[in-house]
Amino acid sequence: MPLIQASELEQIGVRLFDALGSPHDESEIVSQVLVRSSLMGHDSHGVLRYPQYVQDLQNGELNPGARFEILHETASSALVEGHQSWGMVIARKAMQLAIEKARNATIGLVVVRGSQHIGRVGEYPSMAAAENMIGMAIINSYGVGGCVAPWGGLEGRMAPNPLAFAIPTGKEWPILVDVTTSAVPEGKVRVAKYAGELLPEGCMLDANGEPIVDPDAFYGPPMGSLLPLGGSMGHKGYGLGIVAELLAGVLSGVGFSGEQKERKGNGVFFQAINVESFAPLEEFTQQVQDQIAWIKSARRAQGVSEILIPGEPEYRMSQKRIVEGIPVTDTIWEDIQSAATKLKVTL
Repeated sequence: MPLIQASELEQIGVRLFDALGSPHDESEIVSQVLVRSSLMGHDSHGVLRYPQYVQDLQNGELNPGARFEILHETASSALVEGHQSWGMVIARKAMQLAIEKARNATIGLVVVRGSQHIGRVGEYPSMAAAENMIGMAIINSYGVGGCVAPWGGLEGRMAPNPLAFAIPTGKEWPILVDVTTSAVPEGKVRVAKYAGELLPEGCMLDANGEPIVDPDAFYGPPMGSLLPLGGSMGHKGYGLGIVAELLAGVLSGVGFSGEQKERKGNGVFFQAINVESFAPLEEFTQQVQDQIAWIKSARRAQGVSEILIPGEPEYRMSQKRIVEGIPVTDTIWEDIQSAATKLKVTL
């Protein structure tokens, strides 16, 4: 398994996407977001996606360089049409718009339709946290059959919709909660498939509704389904999944997972909250630090050396991989090499 520096992986992505007609600045944004995900240890939304996006470009499912169109706007909100452009490009512009609105109106809410896959969802609330705001993101997938079974069901009806929240701490990393409403994200199943690994029990069903741990059995054909977040308390993840479908899908106008449409992509719900409209920033971040210290002071379970805060593992992993390089499994690297060869791109 090769270890590759982040800067090298970014350039590989840029060359691949440029070769298929993506505007250079957009290729850079997409590659940066994917590599940052790999740096943080979220390989399911990292450079593993390079071959997928190459195929999407070749199939005409992506429309790079398309207009970021504001369809309706108020002082604190906006509805945006992305015209099937790069999800990362649209999402960054949308969150930046939410941040600018929050500066003036306390809260900025931007809903997006017509976006392609936006990648790791925690990327975008973190933009708000970097501006000393609270960020929130809710995503759905439209135009595809849902692969998440409802609570008590045996076949997919919803997407593995993610939710993410980022809160500034006044330190190097924000509190970052980035979770999917399914027991595992589909991307984690894909990573396990590439690595030849099994998943824990209680995550997936095969097409007959039988519990499975083998990713190959999930993908079929026919395809199986993911269970909702929560295991024996999966009704909670199921409820969150429905809320995500309604806020990101129905509110944006793209519809819910399972509806067959000509296009597929992500419905997006972004919110930024201006902390200083409620409390002085220093007082707020001090309270955040006090809570972190209080949580970390709890007695630890056997075998646990340290209690970590959401966002802390990602920060530590990124610092490690910046120095050591990003591990890319042999299978993924072979797929990237194959895509480069077909496009006559030098790695």
